[in-house]
Amino acid sequence: MTVLKIENITFCYGEKVVFENFSLDLPDDGIIAISGESGCGKTTLLRLIAGLEKPQSGSIESPGSIAFMFQENRLLPSLDVSGQLEAVLSKGTDITKYLKSVELEDETHTQIEKLSGGMKRRVSLARCLAFAEVCHKSLILLDEPFTGIDSERVMRIMEFIRALKIPVIYSAHDKEALELADIKIAVRN
Repeated sequence: MTVLKIENITFCYGEKVVFENFSLDLPDDGIIAISGESGCGKTTLLRLIAGLEKPQSGSIESPGSIAFMFQENRLLPSLDVSGQLEAVLSKGTDITKYLKSVELEDETHTQIEKLSGGMKRRVSLARCLAFAEVCHKSLILLDEPFTGIDSERVMRIMEFIRALKIPVIYSAHDKEALELADIKIAVRN
């Protein structure tokens, strides 16, 4: 069974062709990594899957309920770490396990501007994972989720992601992060 079916899509930014007659079927479980050089279309592919971009031709069949972690952290500067997760969840939802999953349980009340780049990335990741699980999303899309996070920590975070039992598609440059996926897809210009 597939969670995602892409059939013969063509997508262009003006004159630049990003995908031409591109097709892909992805299973409904496991973790899928998308790799490729900068500018090859990894982010565009995730945006197409999420419905944020529309192909000029072809079709994309994906579940209607997707959690998306953008390449930018998109954190709310006025909220502390716990507030970032609480902003997307129902009041009273326990966020502890999500902060533990990214090893930030001791930073609950830390203001965002006091965090390092890698810590901000982990807050963004925890928020997306919490939203996906609590709100019963069918697919998680992660755009460069491990930027600024050391490889040992990435391995521990991936254990938590795998345990969610929600299909995940993520893009990455880091070879070690790519190796943790069940399926690897290379995107080329």
